[in-house]
Amino acid sequence: MVSLMRLRRQAPPLRKPWELEPIRSVDRDGAALTVGVLVYRGVTSAEIDEPVTLLADRLAARTVLVAAVAGEFHAVEPPRTVVAGFDPSTAPPIDVLVVPGGLGWKQVIDDPAIREWLRTAAADARAILAISTGSLLLASVGRLEGREATGHWLAEDELAALGATVRSSRTASDDAGRVVTASGALAAIPVINELADHARWAQFRP
Repeated sequence: MVSLMRLRRQAPPLRKPWELEPIRSVDRDGAALTVGVLVYRGVTSAEIDEPVTLLADRLAARTVLVAAVAGEFHAVEPPRTVVAGFDPSTAPPIDVLVVPGGLGWKQVIDDPAIREWLRTAAADARAILAISTGSLLLASVGRLEGREATGHWLAEDELAALGATVRSSRTASDDAGRVVTASGALAAIPVINELADHARWAQFRP
């Protein structure tokens, strides 16, 4: 019988949060679609990492990270560096918009340029995924008014005040599946395939 000590020696070491690679924009040869992610200081890295990777893989899309100013940002939960390669003036057209939440979400509301980019990107995108307090950001530019939505459970009153029809559920979908909101990163994972299908076939929908 293999000893527990030997198994421990054979197992790969767990990487500490500060040893994780930065999250960056990802080019993909031959990509027809672009997934755009809003980032900022204090954004939740878990709401970018797996959900965006799965979505981009499902669509064979490239990923671009957009911030008020291009550069490095400190993300949280877990602590990690996020590198925005684009600002509102340089960001390409976005096919699928992802709006993650995080402790720094209020700073986005105070920046006119990134608010206008978010408003326009949300209007033009084939599909939108907002996670946790990312729903508040989407609502703050008028893109959840009258729509069913969910988000962080502590922000339901704020979400309602911004015009959304709040649902106390893990996910909510509106606009025939074009706009999906999720209470957190884990809640977003199960809806990735459906959202990707909507984005893929949006051009053929009436």
